[in-house]
Amino acid sequence: MQTLFFQPAWDKTIAPADREKITHLFQSLHLNDGIQFSFLWEAMNHKSERLVTVLIHNVEDTPLRLANMAISYLKDKQMMTGTFTLPLQVPERTSMPWTFIFSSDNQTDQLPAYTIVYNKYP
Repeated sequence: MQTLFFQPAWDKTIAPADREKITHLFQSLHLNDGIQFSFLWEAMNHKSERLVTVLIHNVEDTPLRLANMAISYLKDKQMMTGTFTLPLQVPERTSMPWTFIFSSDNQTDQLPAYTIVYNKYP
């Protein structure tokens, strides 16, 4: 059974409305085996970096470790790809919110292991 997990720093700081959106989306999904990303929202910070918040779904029987992994973000036929390392593993059969920061500092030409696709959250 898939579990929703909030990393401790997220658990302390997430706004109640955002927690409700994430929980609602998680409960409405029908996941296939493997690793999947569900787009939640995006923002731009003061450094013009794109912050893309997703639910990472590890629907496997082993923990997921993302280390120096190329991940793309596709929005309106434009793609940006960055290299990312998560400071923790995503436990098996677990979904976890995370924000990826796409900036000029982490761009790569590597083929992405995963792609996050923009879609408007209802």
